[in-house]
Amino acid sequence: MTQPPPSPPHGGELPPEAPRQRPPQIWDTRYDQRDPRTVPASPTAAHQGGPAGFGPAPGAFGPAAPDGPNATGARGSGGGGKRRKALIIGLGLLLVAGAGTGGWLLWGSGGNDPAQKSKGPAQAVDAKLDWMAPVPDADKEHGLKQMAPLWFAKGNAIMTTSKAVTAYNAETGKPAWSVPIPGSACKASSKVVDGIAAVIHGKEQFDCNMLMAVDVEHGRALWSKELTNDKGLSSPSDGSSLSIDRGLISVADTGGDPKVFAVGNGERKKPRDFGCREYGAVADRSRQLVLAQCQAFGRTFVMKTQPKSDLEKWIWKVPDGLTVQNVLSVEPALLVVGRENDSDPSDLVSLDEKGHLRSLISISAGPYDFSDCWKTELTSCHGAVVDGDTVYLPTKSAEMNVDGVNVNAIVAIDLATGKKRWTAPLGGNRGNRPVAMHEGRLLVYQQATKDESGKLLSLDPADGKPADFLRLPQESNEQEFSIARSGNAYFHDGRFYLVVNEGLMHSTMMMSFH
Repeated sequence: MTQPPPSPPHGGELPPEAPRQRPPQIWDTRYDQRDPRTVPASPTAAHQGGPAGFGPAPGAFGPAAPDGPNATGARGSGGGGKRRKALIIGLGLLLVAGAGTGGWLLWGSGGNDPAQKSKGPAQAVDAKLDWMAPVPDADKEHGLKQMAPLWFAKGNAIMTTSKAVTAYNAETGKPAWSVPIPGSACKASSKVVDGIAAVIHGKEQFDCNMLMAVDVEHGRALWSKELTNDKGLSSPSDGSSLSIDRGLISVADTGGDPKVFAVGNGERKKPRDFGCREYGAVADRSRQLVLAQCQAFGRTFVMKTQPKSDLEKWIWKVPDGLTVQNVLSVEPALLVVGRENDSDPSDLVSLDEKGHLRSLISISAGPYDFSDCWKTELTSCHGAVVDGDTVYLPTKSAEMNVDGVNVNAIVAIDLATGKKRWTAPLGGNRGNRPVAMHEGRLLVYQQATKDESGKLLSLDPADGKPADFLRLPQESNEQEFSIARSGNAYFHDGRFYLVVNEGLMHSTMMMSFH
């Protein structure tokens, strides 16, 4: 007896609609050995694809085609191109099958927030070093490790290390408050929501069976609760997705149902019911993306939902054999995907406001640098900046300068087409990384060398033409060079921060320039 195809996840109720003829679902999304000639000619054709093996390929989608007449990526072999073509056809049919709101597109539509208009380059400023924060004594013994991106609240820059959450006054660098972490931290939330952050910790470094809520506006711990499974047994969650949304803190992973707690008092709450098990969520303002897995069928979905109601706007089926490793943007939806058993990402998937595939961007075509992304942390990619319909990425280069730093360029890619808008080499023998958008222009940190300080560049989003924005002081060049090689860069409220990511040899943890 033929088994019916699995149902997609379900959530909030949808408005009733008149009966209509629905095209059949196309469930086989395996991409490696499907011959394009066997794909139905239309969404209403019968699906003929039988089980196919998951064979090897150079990349999850195969080699990408050049981005245009000025593309520099190498053209792939015929076999990989067929695999990529088959996937695009298969994905196109899969998504078209849902276009009548009876398939994967469930309800509603949304528009992208308009990109901020670019202003002309500001007058370059010779920045000064405002302050440096030393590595706390408690973190020196086992080595410093930053557990989350730098947070900002109430005029403070807030850093989470293995042993404490500490706020530094943005103007003076003096500690405003510090909340000790019992034992050792394993992970912290990627952002502060309504003044609250969350930290997973444990008695030992890898126990990771406790959850703590921190009020970063007032510098106090609210509560700490043990992470337990449905049977009340301790359930370590070091590889989990940690998110805060609607007064709830959710700890989700692939090993069981999400563990949900009320922000105010830590009371355990019932997880949301999407019809499949949620294993991650990323929220941004009034929208969020939820990752869910229907374990019985081996299906994985990405859902766009309204956080206040959990009403599904659309659902996208992740192709078989792939996994969503990171989320670069919620609106527009931009995902980093890779093979299930591979830690390296293969492609960017751009979805439109209805959850339909807009474009596939091959990471190897740049190649683009995603070395700061962690497969187990959905929001860990700090080297990419998304603004409107453009993503800005650093290239990955084998060329190194005399200091051992990779020399690279910045590329702007159109999310609607997957094509390059421009490439900015930026000159010099330096490494470059996107930092943030500021007044409609892209800020790029051009790393220091051993002999010369770095700078913050301002790039025109139209053509990538650079202008100096902040020239960092030569006097702090040595410390800057040391931190920049193993750290992250941030720009907030007119200040530029360099923060050590991890390491045993650093005496300085953070630098602030203005």
